[in-house]
Amino acid sequence: MIIVRFTSGLGNQMFQYNLYSFLRKRYPDTKVRADITWFYTDDEHHGFELRRIFENVPGSEFLFEEATTGEIYSVSGQIPTPVKGPLARPVRYLLGPVNRKLRESGRCEKCGTSFDALSEKISYEQLLDLDPARNYYIFGFFIEEEYYRDRIDTLRKELVFPPLTGDNRKIADRMECENSVSIHVRRGDYLSQTYAGRFLCLERDYYEAAVGIIRDRIDNPVFYIFSEDPGYVEKEFAWLPDKTVISHNTGSESFRDMQLMSKCKANIIANSTFSQLAAILNDNPEHITIYPAKYMADEDTEVRTMPGWIRV
Repeated sequence: MIIVRFTSGLGNQMFQYNLYSFLRKRYPDTKVRADITWFYTDDEHHGFELRRIFENVPGSEFLFEEATTGEIYSVSGQIPTPVKGPLARPVRYLLGPVNRKLRESGRCEKCGTSFDALSEKISYEQLLDLDPARNYYIFGFFIEEEYYRDRIDTLRKELVFPPLTGDNRKIADRMECENSVSIHVRRGDYLSQTYAGRFLCLERDYYEAAVGIIRDRIDNPVFYIFSEDPGYVEKEFAWLPDKTVISHNTGSESFRDMQLMSKCKANIIANSTFSQLAAILNDNPEHITIYPAKYMADEDTEVRTMPGWIRV
């Protein structure tokens, strides 16, 4: 059996889904399941969103099967938090010493365990050659291009957004009639103590350079800025005319920003999996994506090789 662990915000969940979907197709005779128990005790952003957004959308090929508590234990050697709600955190706390002992025994060469925990350090080539006779518990983010570059058409069939309505439908209709360009500005959690020093908040120089490239390549571009900090955007992007700031999609409807960005003729993305997925799912012919050279504060991102992706 293969179990893929899901964590974090929507963009990361979608990249993890890509790996999960890839493994299902690569190993059709092996049970491939999803572990979503991380969300029982961690509610980062809006919790686990994949099923709520993508399941049961007409025409979608989205398929998702969750692992049971017993399956997670048998494959990972750890007892997951089995309950949701207010009791989840106390139960996780009580399970802590038990799971620590299980991890220690799992490292013992004489104990005969067969757990294979594979982090994001596993290469794509290794994933192509898993032993179907073994169990694998796979965790990580898998955002590198090698994991999805050859699966973009498949992802566009599986990660289909529900139909737009109301103001979002009107905005999308406008975007289709213009040389629309999305700009994603991520601040919020990147300014928090949790992420301070780890993630960059992209500055004006990046966005000015990106807009310059767009103007050189696209006639009469019209810019749509997406951010959870509209006040900052109105002030810091005063230099940019022909712009509309989108800020009404909040809470459980936040995914609509990703959906709208994917409708634009071009994308200027942030160092964020949220806008990165919007660009990947964008099926406009010959669309352009501008992406930042640095993702984390202390290292460069990989170089994208997909057509139309330009590194700044």
